[in-house]
Amino acid sequence: MKFSSTITAAALFVVTLFTISASAGYAGTIRLGMTPEPYMPFTQINQAGVWEGFEADLTRAVFEKMGIEHKISQMAWEGLIPSLTANKIDFIIGAFSITEERRKVVDFSMSYYTAPSVFVGMKSDKTKFFDKPVADKKGMVVDTKDLSKKIIGVQNASIQAAYVEKYLSKIDSKSYPAADNAIADLTAGRIDYVFMDLQYIKAFLDSKEGVDYEVKHEAPANVILGEGIGYAVRKNDKATLEKIDSALAALKKEGSLDTMVQKWFPSK
Repeated sequence: MKFSSTITAAALFVVTLFTISASAGYAGTIRLGMTPEPYMPFTQINQAGVWEGFEADLTRAVFEKMGIEHKISQMAWEGLIPSLTANKIDFIIGAFSITEERRKVVDFSMSYYTAPSVFVGMKSDKTKFFDKPVADKKGMVVDTKDLSKKIIGVQNASIQAAYVEKYLSKIDSKSYPAADNAIADLTAGRIDYVFMDLQYIKAFLDSKEGVDYEVKHEAPANVILGEGIGYAVRKNDKATLEKIDSALAALKKEGSLDTMVQKWFPSK
């Protein structure tokens, strides 16, 4: 796994990665926002400048199904939703979990992937994780009683950050602009755990750098942790949403979506 330098919102830049001819019946260009921040196996820009990963393959297939002219803009992950709501782009991708909170500001496509959220720490750490019922009796959350002297790292504006703010507010936590920065602090001993998507952290655990680390606990399903991952569009942009959902449904029906999932997440 490669770790890149942090890309901040101030470093926003735009490139066109690829286009295809417009089809009859659609005027103009549809604009997608994505981030160059590495988040494999979902996405990254490799050393040759090529966008790769599960979401890159999926998006190319979606554009092919749409058959419309398109433009891709790169920007910091935290800037994707603000750029979408400001009408600078038409839809966004970035391993966005579908949550009630995000639904207040954007609409989501059908889910194309579901990933659990996990806590990762050193194998030598003997702290036990437990779950407890939520106060409203609707599900379970991580119990904080044995984590009082621990520090948890999360990515800014992620579902895990929202979860920590709501349910683990009594525990020390640190937020990072990019997930790889949190992992760097974990290996440097500045935090005790990182809390993030399993499929992202798995690459680290499988690497030489991750040999002394392991999944300590999988967070129980919770409304804050979402209903899967999907594309996001502006609120009430039914035309764009219908195009995306139609493309995803076609890829699912023909088996292409499942093939891509197995390629990038072979354990699924």
